[in-house]
Amino acid sequence: MFLRHMHRIVLWCISVLVFSLSGPAVRPAATAEISGQQLLKQLIEAARKEGRLDYFTISSQGERGAREIETAFNRRFDLNIKFNTDLSGGEAEKFSQAQMEAAAGIPPTYDVLQGPEHRPLGAWEKKAIQYIDNWEALLKEISSEAYEVRDKISPLVLAGYAFAFANRVKAINYRTDLISEDELPQTRKELGNPKYKGMYPQEKWITGTEYGTLVYSRDEWLKIVQSWSWWNPPVLHYPVAVQRMMAGEFKFMPSNAYYVFQVKARDPKAPIGLAFFKDLTPVTYVLHHVQKGAKHPNAAKLFVLWSTSPEAQNIWENVENASAENLILKRGTGPMSTNVREAVLKKNVKLVSWWDNKKALDMFLWYSTPEGQEYSKKLEQAQYGRK
Repeated sequence: MFLRHMHRIVLWCISVLVFSLSGPAVRPAATAEISGQQLLKQLIEAARKEGRLDYFTISSQGERGAREIETAFNRRFDLNIKFNTDLSGGEAEKFSQAQMEAAAGIPPTYDVLQGPEHRPLGAWEKKAIQYIDNWEALLKEISSEAYEVRDKISPLVLAGYAFAFANRVKAINYRTDLISEDELPQTRKELGNPKYKGMYPQEKWITGTEYGTLVYSRDEWLKIVQSWSWWNPPVLHYPVAVQRMMAGEFKFMPSNAYYVFQVKARDPKAPIGLAFFKDLTPVTYVLHHVQKGAKHPNAAKLFVLWSTSPEAQNIWENVENASAENLILKRGTGPMSTNVREAVLKKNVKLVSWWDNKKALDMFLWYSTPEGQEYSKKLEQAQYGRK
């Protein structure tokens, strides 16, 4: 009798132990959801205590856009964070300054910086970016749409360090009353055809040109770029080139897709169209990151993650000088993103980016090596017709 009683006790103890060990494993979703909610609540309260955010962003966002972003962010989390937003421009200098501050251990001027992919990647290489712990759990709570594509929102080596909120798609802007889409150069190779002499300005930067090595060999691409400048086209910054094209000086210009929408926003009847090169259409990522040693780190982390949401993107797209669309999010983006996405699909355009895979990223990182820097100099000389 005693032995049977002890046997029941032993079996009961074993069953309790097994249940206690197996119990949490059958409820992973609930545990993760509660954890994410708690993490977000803690981050919001920590940001509330800081009460401020020092933020560098692109100047075209403008005062109105900056105010709308501040208001929407505070409303989303029931906060009253005071934004100190720098719209003065000088992106290269600001990022250089931030990296020097990080290297010297000086409290940084900015908590958050915005810039195209080569800026945060350079900061990452210099260890000037703050990693966001538990970023995936937080992102899931803040924006389910961004969480669905988190491998694109915070890609590859930048995962947890920088967060994409927008894209810039390379395109052809053209005067629809001066040239038809069929008459435009269909590939980057055709851009050097003598029949296009005098029709287009040359791009001021080579950051878009460097993508060519994702499609062509380095030698072939260098020859293609050289063919663009044989007639010494004027080298112009995009906004100036758009103005001169709309004044009738040029028939088309290789640039960014969003200029069509900027022009149309001011004059819906403006004769400007959107086309793409069939061999090479780069997509640049625009990202935010938290500066290492940020004075207001919690407000910064919360803002950087929120900036990936459709709510934030819709504001950036609807300011007068919107300068980026978003092709990362699957839904919930504004009219500019919707139109660019539809145009890309309709025209069957193949997009390429440095974040498509590890091979592409390795090519991007190669440009920062001595060999890559030398090749970039050759590309620059070829693009501008210098020897």
